Amino acid sequence: MPVANALVTGASGFIGVHLVERLLSGGTRVTVLVRSSSEIPKDWHDRVTVLACDDFSERGLRQLLRAPVETVFHLAAYGVRPNHRDVDEMLAINVGFSAALVRLCADWRARMIMAGTFSEYRSPSSRDLLTEASPLEQGKLYGSSKAAGGLMASAIANSSDTAFRLLRLFKVYGAGEASHRLLPALVSGLAKRERVAISAGTQVLDFVYIDDVIEAMLRADLHCREKSGIATWNVATGRARSVRDFAECVAVTMNAEPSLLGFGAVDMRKDDEPWLVGSPDLLRSELGWQPAVGLDEGIRAAVATLRTTQAR
Repeated sequence: MPVANALVTGASGFIGVHLVERLLSGGTRVTVLVRSSSEIPKDWHDRVTVLACDDFSERGLRQLLRAPVETVFHLAAYGVRPNHRDVDEMLAINVGFSAALVRLCADWRARMIMAGTFSEYRSPSSRDLLTEASPLEQGKLYGSSKAAGGLMASAIANSSDTAFRLLRLFKVYGAGEASHRLLPALVSGLAKRERVAISAGTQVLDFVYIDDVIEAMLRADLHCREKSGIATWNVATGRARSVRDFAECVAVTMNAEPSLLGFGAVDMRKDDEPWLVGSPDLLRSELGWQPAVGLDEGIRAAVATLRTTQAR
């Protein structure tokens, strides 16, 4: 049974767009909360309620959000882009905004599904799968702020008896990613048979296809309806693949020469970690969720959509 009405924050982002489309296809009435400067799909304007917001304080949100909803899907975050390192903004969005939304949910008796990130975990000393009990990041701004926001929101939900699920998403990929990210950059360059400058590709990550992520979010909401309380889950495959593997798979899918992959032409970012792979065991046992789309299949589907989109 689909959720009757939902509020989605971060709806203009990659994951948010996919989530809103899935909710709409199920008959959900959707309200999206976006910055006034955000661009949203043109066909949303007669299908969703759009609330433009630049004051994410609790007071500002209470003035804007008058009508209660059944579920809040909180996807908004600040700091995903490497150049977004304003500490005040990071605290306001990743911690304060999340806390305010939980307090609103408590008033509305609504549920909240919050998107966390694998960046919340501290880099492991060995190549073990990260579990929900693994140590959290303390030394990097984005990961630390997201961890703090998730912990604070979870604590407020627990104290107010609000149904809350925190989903720590691992490396989500698919059609619709921002153009600067790895997959669209590869597809754009390789389609023109141009050399694509990328890092050495030694980072080992846990790639999760977008459709599997959306399914996890919807199942988490259903779980909230059936069981109150709070929970934190990894949305991961448990399968370790390097960035190099990912890029080579894209090249094979596009019948592009491997020599077009410019490994090492871009320096590794300071926030890059050598190994971040998650254990999906808890989510599997609690929700019966497991990734339905493997990396090869996911890349084929994403590349097909991206090539159609980029050709327009």
